Amino acid sequence: MLALKIKKDELARGVGQTSAIADKRSALPLLSNVLLEAEEGRLRLTATDMEISFQGTYPAEVVTPGRLTVPARTFSDLVRNINIPAEEVKLAEDANYTLLLSAGPYNDKILGAGPDDFPAMPPVDDIPFLDLAGRDLQGVIDRTIYSVAKDETRYNLSGIYIEKVEYEGRPNLRLVSTDGHRLNLAGLYTPDLAKLDMSKGVLAPSKGLGELRKLTEGAETVRLGFSGESLVARSQNAVLVMRLQDGRFPDYNLVLPKDNHRHLLVDRRELLEALKHVGIMCAGGEYKVVKLALSPGRLVISAVNPNQGQSEAGLEAEYEGEPLEIGLNPRYCLEALSPLVSEKVRLSFLEAANPVLITAAEDPGYSGVIMSMRI
Repeated sequence: MLALKIKKDELARGVGQTSAIADKRSALPLLSNVLLEAEEGRLRLTATDMEISFQGTYPAEVVTPGRLTVPARTFSDLVRNINIPAEEVKLAEDANYTLLLSAGPYNDKILGAGPDDFPAMPPVDDIPFLDLAGRDLQGVIDRTIYSVAKDETRYNLSGIYIEKVEYEGRPNLRLVSTDGHRLNLAGLYTPDLAKLDMSKGVLAPSKGLGELRKLTEGAETVRLGFSGESLVARSQNAVLVMRLQDGRFPDYNLVLPKDNHRHLLVDRRELLEALKHVGIMCAGGEYKVVKLALSPGRLVISAVNPNQGQSEAGLEAEYEGEPLEIGLNPRYCLEALSPLVSEKVRLSFLEAANPVLITAAEDPGYSGVIMSMRI
């Protein structure tokens, strides 16, 4: 029966990657469990909700090989709350698939279940993969994942659209998301893009992309590929498989403003801090709009809440067009600006009733669109 020692940090990383995937609401109790498999020199952890599957391998001192499943949430909570400087955690299987967990003064028993009926990982070995820098992949996910539609009835907007495009004459892997009020697209220059076996755009679940984002943390390289109707991602120690969504993603090119000719260039961090400060007046009420007043060389951001007061911030900015006042949702602006790396961002306008286009020189391939609001 399973018995091993493992570094606390390694085990915490493993349960963190698996517990979020286990299906806590499933009618099948086994899907709320995580599968533990001890082999020579390693502990393998597997979780699935039948739409997304994850398997990670972590170095361990294995005394006795073995397999069992335990409730993911209980296992994760106990491991995360080992708040002592214990370097190692001992795991051992007891009778009736009970897992004994020992660390410092803590001794826990977790009632588990047999492993035989736990769903197997889909076969993903014999497919072509595209290698991407983990940090670059993380960046394009960060620039798009926050604007996925949360309304489950809008199924075609509840994922992130992924496609191959030519951008400025170079092959790009592009991610696009929209919730109907805003749209974000981010591209990643990928010289070996032809290796990715994708003839048309696909819609990946936002939960799966969130887990893929975790996979990129600390990973120098992440490999992407397709197996049937699933997107597969591999890092040095883990594999993630997510079933692609059905549904037709809208033609986002029709939403991108083509005629916005009034351009504002402003320091990104100064704009972020001003939006955070003024946006306090929008918190917790129905007045979720800030006013941007543009004039030559100047941007003034303000908000008025009849129940709380008002706030205003003035910034120096490069703007030479006609004066303009426009209303925007401050949270949408903050979420668009925060993942960018550029020192300055460009906001392009047409009229007060038209969407705003956000671009940034040091974030090539990124475009953000935010619908304007009445002020």
